Amino acid sequence: PTEVADSMTISGRGNTTWTKFPKKPYKFTLDNKAKFFGLDKDKKWVLLANHSDKSLLRNILAMKISSILGFDWTPAMYPAEVWFNGDYLGLYTISEHKKVSSGRVDIDTDAGDMYLEVDLLMDETTCFETDIMRVPIMFSDPEEPTPAQLEETKAYFKEFEQVLMSDSFADPQDGYAKYVDVPSFVNFYIIQELSKNCDGHLSKGAFITRTAADPRLKMYHVWDFDIAFGNCNYLTDIKGVDNGPEGFLIKDVGPHGRDTGWICKMFNDPVFVSLVKARWTEVYPQLSALGTFIDQAAAAQKEAAARNFQRWPVLGRYLWPNVSWPATYDEEVANLKAFYTARLEWLNENLPVL
Repeated sequence: PTEVADSMTISGRGNTTWTKFPKKPYKFTLDNKAKFFGLDKDKKWVLLANHSDKSLLRNILAMKISSILGFDWTPAMYPAEVWFNGDYLGLYTISEHKKVSSGRVDIDTDAGDMYLEVDLLMDETTCFETDIMRVPIMFSDPEEPTPAQLEETKAYFKEFEQVLMSDSFADPQDGYAKYVDVPSFVNFYIIQELSKNCDGHLSKGAFITRTAADPRLKMYHVWDFDIAFGNCNYLTDIKGVDNGPEGFLIKDVGPHGRDTGWICKMFNDPVFVSLVKARWTEVYPQLSALGTFIDQAAAAQKEAAARNFQRWPVLGRYLWPNVSWPATYDEEVANLKAFYTARLEWLNENLPVL
C-alpha cells in the first residue's frame, strides 16, 4: 500500500451523486504531489462513491474496456476503503482526476490546445450549444478562452455540423471525416453502446480535445459509468428502448431524441459502419474475457464490500435509478456480469446495421 503523510484540501464533487445520496463522492488535492499505485505523481485525485452501483465495479469495468480500446488516456481506478477523521466512509474507487497534465490529458493549452466536455448541465465558466445539432459544449481547459478562441471554436463546430448534415457528408476528403478523428469516435461509440450508457449519447460524458497541430475533434477519454451496464431504469423513457441488454441506444438516439446527434448521422456512412465492425472484430476476443475480470475484481473486494454495506445498508433496496435491487452483493455482481455478457453477444450478432 502507498502511505502519504501530507495535508490536503477535500471538496465534494459530482452532481446527481452529490445531491441524491448520503454516501458522498470527493475530490482531494494534496499540498504536494504524491504517487499512488505506481502512477505519475499528482496533487489531484478523486474518490468515486458508486452508491447506486451496488456491484461497486461498473466504473472499473468501463476503464478496463477503455484500456482495451486504446483511448489516448484511461483514468486509472482502484478500489479503496476510506476513513475520514476516524469515521469509516465505505468502499470507494480512487481515480486519477480528469485534467490537463502530462500523465492525463496530455495537451498544451499554452500553445492553444483545448480540452472540451459535452454536458447538458452547462455548468462551467464558458459554455455554448452548437448551432445546428444543439450539442452542449463546455470549456474545461482553458476555462476562459480568449474571445478569438471561443469564436473560432463555435465556427468550427458549426462548419462541422453543416458538413455532417449535408448531402456530401460522407465524402472522404471534404466530408465530416475532415473535422473529426474518426478512430476515436469509433472507440467512443463501442464503449458507450456496449455499456448501454444512458449518458453516452452526447448528453454528457464526452471529452474532446483539439490541438493547434490537429484541430479535429478527438474523443480523448471516457468517464462516469456507474449507472451504465443495466443500472438505469429510465432508458424506457426513450421510445423503442428498454433497460435490458438488447437493442441499440447510441446508434439511434442523440442528445435531443431519436436520430439526433453526431453518431446517429455517422451511421448513415457505410465507411463509418465498416470501421465500427472492423474495430469490434479486433477487440471482441479481449472483451469476451471480461466476465473473468468481473469475477476476479469482485472477489478481490468482497470483504471490503461487506464492510461498505454494513456502513451503507442499501442491498435489497431501490436506489435511483436501479433496474433491480437484489438482496446480496453476489447477486449484484452476477446481474452485472449477466448484463455485460448478454449485451456483448447481442452486439456481436447485430453489428453492423446500415
